[in-house]
Amino acid sequence: MKNKILLVSALVLAMGMDAAQAVEKSPNAKTVEVVVNANGFPFSFVDDNNNITGYDGDLLKVLDQRLTDYTFHFNAVSRDAMIVGLSTGAYTLAADHFYLTKERAEKYDHSGEPTGISDLRLIVRNDENDIHNLGDLASGKKKLVPIHTSDARYTVIENYNKKHPGQQINLQPNGEQSAADIFKAVASGEYDAAIYPIGALLALNKALNLNLKASDSVGLFPNVYLYKKNTDPQLIKAIDAQLVALKKDGTLADLSRKWYAEDVYALPGASDVKVNTDWE
Repeated sequence: MKNKILLVSALVLAMGMDAAQAVEKSPNAKTVEVVVNANGFPFSFVDDNNNITGYDGDLLKVLDQRLTDYTFHFNAVSRDAMIVGLSTGAYTLAADHFYLTKERAEKYDHSGEPTGISDLRLIVRNDENDIHNLGDLASGKKKLVPIHTSDARYTVIENYNKKHPGQQINLQPNGEQSAADIFKAVASGEYDAAIYPIGALLALNKALNLNLKASDSVGLFPNVYLYKKNTDPQLIKAIDAQLVALKKDGTLADLSRKWYAEDVYALPGASDVKVNTDWE
């Protein structure tokens, strides 16, 4: 996989979207520069045939097929390059399993409907019996795999520490890491735990033979698309409407099963997951 920009044609999702669901594009359809993480399996990545795929990749292809007035031009780059490109206006829409934070909401526009649901867990070795929740990480002074500061997982731990000033988790920043590298750091004993969506573990654990397990859910978090500031509100509205329809017709659940090996929409509390901008 390369971190350079890869331009790919939008293909109909093979898992079940037939031609009847695709719409005819308007001759005046506007081109939208869309960017995903080139190395973010299972959320988005570039496969061996240079095709963008993964949960976000496949979902964006479905959306492209269903939008009459817009056509997507796909790009795949590193996570850092995604953020830079979104900030400079090179890209209009960025998809990378993003959580919404106050800082992101101030800097970018964002979808009003969830693009997915993240089932966040603590990932530990099979022989680790002392870590079940965030409190155990703090009280046991366990080593947590460092987290990129632009990743909302960093904010989750940061918020926990703010609420527990007397017993904090050792939170260290880091550069970009793939899910596989994060899990290997736990499996090797270098770190005691990672905080990560369980879908990635279910997708990778057996293939990599890492002997890892997951805690109970730390929480369910809505994923969103980030848009460059002052994006056409009609584009955001059109995509939000399709996200509602795709949740209703089961497409999002199908994608979840395909890429995360679980239907996150069937989890307790999933129906209550909304994009929340109440930061208090």
